[in-house]
Amino acid sequence: MNNQDNNQQYSLYDFGGGPAETETDENNGESTSGVESFSPELFEDPDGAFAPDETETDDQAGLNEVFKEYLSEIDGKLVEAGWLFLPNKSIEYGKVDQSMLNHTRNLVFFLHRLATQAEAAGLPPISPNELRDLIALAVIHDYHKLREEDENRAKRFDITLAELEPFIDEIRLQEFSKDPSVENSELTIRDFRSCAVDHHATDNAKSTNVTLKWKDYRSLIRLADGMASSTTPEMAANSRAQEQFSKCFPGTDVELSYHHLDHVSGVFTNLLNAAISESLEETFEYTLLTIYQDGCVYLSPTESSPEPTDKFVDNVYEKLSQNISDSHPIYSDTDLLAEDIGTVNLGHYSLNASEFFYAGSERVTRAIVTKGVTDGSADEEPTDSALESMELLEEDLGRELYKTSQLYGMARFVSTLRRGILPDFLNNTGMTSDEGIRTTGRVLGLSDRTANELISLPMESKERLVSGNKWEFSYGFAQALLEKYGEGPKIREAKSEIIQDIESGLDSLTDNGDWRELLRESYSGGYRTEVVLFIKKHLRIGSNSQQETGALTDTYHQYAKTSRRGRICSLCSGGLSESHNLGDMQPSSDVTIVRGGFTNRDPIGSGKRDNRVICIPCQIELSLRGAASSNRYNGRLFIHLAPDYFYTPFAWRLFSRVTNRFTGESRVRIGRLAEEVFDIDELDAFNEVMTELTQSDGGRPMLDSLSGGFDQEAQYGAQVVGYFKDLYSDGGNDTEFQFFGAFLALTISAYTGMRVHLSSSPIPEMRSRDFQEFVNIGGGFTQVSNFYGESVPLSTLQNRLQAASSLIKLGYALQGDSRKDSLFAKYLRVTRNELLPGSHLLKRAAQSSSEGPYIPALMRYAVTLDEQASIKQFEPNMSDTPHSRITKLADLAYDAIRPASGHGRKPHRVERVFRESVKAVSKTGDQLSRDDYVMLVSGRLQKMLDRQAGDSVYPVSAEDSNAGTPLQDRIEEYAGFFIDEILYGIANGRPSQLKRLENNLSDGFFGATLRAESEYYDARDEESQDDDADNNRSNQ
Repeated sequence: MNNQDNNQQYSLYDFGGGPAETETDENNGESTSGVESFSPELFEDPDGAFAPDETETDDQAGLNEVFKEYLSEIDGKLVEAGWLFLPNKSIEYGKVDQSMLNHTRNLVFFLHRLATQAEAAGLPPISPNELRDLIALAVIHDYHKLREEDENRAKRFDITLAELEPFIDEIRLQEFSKDPSVENSELTIRDFRSCAVDHHATDNAKSTNVTLKWKDYRSLIRLADGMASSTTPEMAANSRAQEQFSKCFPGTDVELSYHHLDHVSGVFTNLLNAAISESLEETFEYTLLTIYQDGCVYLSPTESSPEPTDKFVDNVYEKLSQNISDSHPIYSDTDLLAEDIGTVNLGHYSLNASEFFYAGSERVTRAIVTKGVTDGSADEEPTDSALESMELLEEDLGRELYKTSQLYGMARFVSTLRRGILPDFLNNTGMTSDEGIRTTGRVLGLSDRTANELISLPMESKERLVSGNKWEFSYGFAQALLEKYGEGPKIREAKSEIIQDIESGLDSLTDNGDWRELLRESYSGGYRTEVVLFIKKHLRIGSNSQQETGALTDTYHQYAKTSRRGRICSLCSGGLSESHNLGDMQPSSDVTIVRGGFTNRDPIGSGKRDNRVICIPCQIELSLRGAASSNRYNGRLFIHLAPDYFYTPFAWRLFSRVTNRFTGESRVRIGRLAEEVFDIDELDAFNEVMTELTQSDGGRPMLDSLSGGFDQEAQYGAQVVGYFKDLYSDGGNDTEFQFFGAFLALTISAYTGMRVHLSSSPIPEMRSRDFQEFVNIGGGFTQVSNFYGESVPLSTLQNRLQAASSLIKLGYALQGDSRKDSLFAKYLRVTRNELLPGSHLLKRAAQSSSEGPYIPALMRYAVTLDEQASIKQFEPNMSDTPHSRITKLADLAYDAIRPASGHGRKPHRVERVFRESVKAVSKTGDQLSRDDYVMLVSGRLQKMLDRQAGDSVYPVSAEDSNAGTPLQDRIEEYAGFFIDEILYGIANGRPSQLKRLENNLSDGFFGATLRAESEYYDARDEESQDDDADNNRSNQ
């Protein structure tokens, strides 16, 4: 790229990318650019991420091919160009953080989604070739933000063809815009410039002298740009967006609509989002466009304006129930449900009422049968008590029973059916009632012979069969089933037939065959009440207001009335239904998987902590996560992920695929991860980040997706990843636990491009709309907030990551082969208390290293940590930071007096020049003039040389120095800089203060001297290699 008319601008190289050349595999000559070279985990198998409604027609297939070409040929180049951390919108300008990469992706993903749904929604179709052009223009549209002139509103769009063309060539946008089947179909440079200078509808845009093709596309690019910049569903469908949409599609009966939830929990609200979307699609012909953390945006018929009526909410609840039942194998797989069914000693199975809500009545009933037909063996005897009961029943019936453990198992399932399923359909629920006995036989598909035989027993026998809360009539029905289908494996093979008989029998007991819903309501009706109230309270569709929900407690009055106690959820601080006993809303800690009994409402003072009271929606959320995660670590933090600013269905599937790789068993190699994160702006390191987060061997398990295993088609909106760690295996502590948790949260955010709220609460206290920074670190992180900050803007995200990576690398270097994470509490204190923490840790690592002080691999980490500490303390003037001053001082010293080489050197010898300088100033005892101080420092260094030349230090000749001046001049230049920048610049002209800072500054001098030495030897080696090459050429 060049400068045109003296307009200075950034090039791709300035953003850390370097030339985006296509790599070639030497073995096969195939290109490894694009998908293969950029984040295989993120864009692997894009065909599998397309939504079902994006793959229905040939036209959609063509659109998908264009979209995949963008992913493979363009997206990776934007990462290489540094767009990962380059702000498009930033908190510094009052906006919500969004990177250039994410903004561009949002445009492209939105255009693809709009193109695939346009025709079905009643809009004019967008052809594959038009989508190709639109994507190319979307990439170039914010080119002005790469230029320094963007700060000058008058010059913002003074972009020439000459300066734009190299960028287009570098990204290969013109090549991308060409339809392979059509000659001369590519966009021209003038088309690209027209977009770059005219995509904003502002008075400083250059709307004249633009191409006709750009005019054709202008309204769509402006629509996509507005959508990509919309931080909430409401903003994406506001009046301004509607006006731009009308310009794109005039005369159509389609508009933008949205739904919004006022509460975000995770999997539960994701499933609810999907249920709302399905209901709107089926009832009002809505078409899903984009997905936010707390809602969705749609194409809808004009002025449809559905309201969340009772009927609509009931429909949403039904779909939500079905979504939950179908969303995870633990609910949809009856074999897994059967494994979870427990046995009580009273001859029947225990039923969990919540399973009727999560899995549904039909699956629970099937699981009971599955459990029964596999319970026991035809070759084993039952328990003594069961055998006694069978023998007594034999006497009553006058015939023999099988008396096996298989009969006992079958009897359990029959007893469970009678006790747990049938009472809701009986008029007389007494355990000895004739109706109950006869109905049991008929539901099992048996003839009335067995039931009549049991009914005819004397009352004394019947009362014995139900004594002790048992129902031993079940042995008679179990015997009949085994006689009908056969013992051993035959009864297991008949499972499907038995299930069919039971379901047919239950159908016959209800007028409309709705036994499933009747049972579900019977067992989990309280859940329905709470969930319906939750939907009414939090759902808003378009501008329609939410429903009144007086059945929920008012949290303000509860708090005022009860002085902190009352019917308030401990996690979400929402109101509870008055119909529930508070004791039922206090789940065990293994369900909440919350560290230390987390609550948002802990009392201040020494009073006893309240019991956790958790509302039904939060209990559902935690139970759903329990299905996704097998880990039950009491200590964990929660990484709440949100899009920047939205997903499309395609993007949702991609990011779900990535987060679900955190299985709880995959392992993190923190040290290796820190290396890759430090260089995350380089493509190879970027690709290795996910590899190090999900190792199969080495490292430690630390990350666990709390939506793993859930069907991503049935839920969308929020992603939650749990961070856990063996806290006390090495004497660990809260500080290091929080430090590594925040490091992983920032790493995941940078890799995926998702915004993050890190919290101790499983339910996020803040939604993504509630904070503007890229990363928000919740309350309770006081141990690490000084290092990371309470929030991390996009503009400092890479710096914070590099600082954390540097601390990890230096900390582990200090420990050698041992790994004791608890020491990171000490290292964090170093970053707070030391002026140059990186140099301090580097010197300690050098002192403990068998390689001596020369550790070039650690130098860059020390420099980064020093620079970041300086930025936090001296950001207004970076050139005057202690790090920059001490580095310059060490360079001047190294050009005049160098420490003797050799790995046997001690750090104090490397620091000799600096420490002698401090002594020269501090031993005077009086306040002197600047020139007197310079003379004292210069004289002491000369005297030091006379005493120690050739021992610990030696003078540098004029020929070997960079300055090429006499030694005395170089010593005096050093002395002058020391007095001006160190004594006066850092120690405020006070020798006593300089003495107090001596050790801190000498650490920096030590590291800076090693860097100067490393650079010197590198340059010498390079010069030697050049001389050898010249000699070889001259000899040829």
